[in-house]
Amino acid sequence: MSENYYMINMQKLLYIVKELHIRGYEKLRIIPSLSPSGLYWRCIFLADTDSDRTTIVSSGWIQDVLAIEQKNEYSIGELTDRFEKDHIDFLNLCKAKNKEYVAWYVDMLHCLKEGELPYAFSDYFGPTGYWETSQKQNIPTLPDEKSYYGNT
Repeated sequence: MSENYYMINMQKLLYIVKELHIRGYEKLRIIPSLSPSGLYWRCIFLADTDSDRTTIVSSGWIQDVLAIEQKNEYSIGELTDRFEKDHIDFLNLCKAKNKEYVAWYVDMLHCLKEGELPYAFSDYFGPTGYWETSQKQNIPTLPDEKSYYGNT
């Protein structure tokens, strides 16, 4: 069986966020979703500040950086360094503590298998109290998580 490098490479975004959290950008959240056709995974990075919510379509960024459907040897650290260099102004908005989200996020990552992608919603799956995954898991979210989906 051949590897699905699209799924594997897109999942790297989730681990970039974990590394960014470690670097102190704890106000960084993600909003994963599916395209209207259901064939493509989208991921928005959101800076959750008190006064504003700024977003970046990170799934577009990684497709500019990687040959998304091919094997790539970039480490998560290298990709994180690149994202940090490309988007330091955005990340500076994320420089604050958010221990509850970071702890939930690490737990969410532990639920995923290699290449498995979560999504909060799609055209056929509305926001709920959990994220569904590409392998039909349901991962519970934080209680207020749905409130972030309307401003993307």
